[in-house]
Amino acid sequence: MSITASGWSNKKGTADRSCNCGTWKDHWIKYSGKTWPMSCSVNGCSNSATLGAHVWNPAVTGEKIVPMCASCNGLTGSFDLKGGITLESANKSETCG
Repeated sequence: MSITASGWSNKKGTADRSCNCGTWKDHWIKYSGKTWPMSCSVNGCSNSATLGAHVWNPAVTGEKIVPMCASCNGLTGSFDLKGGITLESANKSETCG
C-alpha cells in the first residue's frame, strides 16, 4: 500500500504525550526496524532529524510518527514528505501500549 507524500501537517498538542519506548524517536526506531535517518523527513529540508514528530493527513487513517528536525516540527501549514519515508503509527494500542 502506498501512502501519499503530500498534504501532511503537524499534530498540535502532543508535547506531553509519552510512550513506553522512552521517546518518540526510540518508538520510530523500534517499530520501523530502521536506522535513524540523517535528515528531516520534510521535502526540501536538509536539517538533521532530531525528534519523532506526530503528523497527520486527512487521506491517511491515524496519526503517524516521522523523523523530523525541530524547525519543521514547528510548521503550522501543510507540507510534503520526502519519498520513501517510513511512517510509524502513533497509536500506542497498536504498538507499545
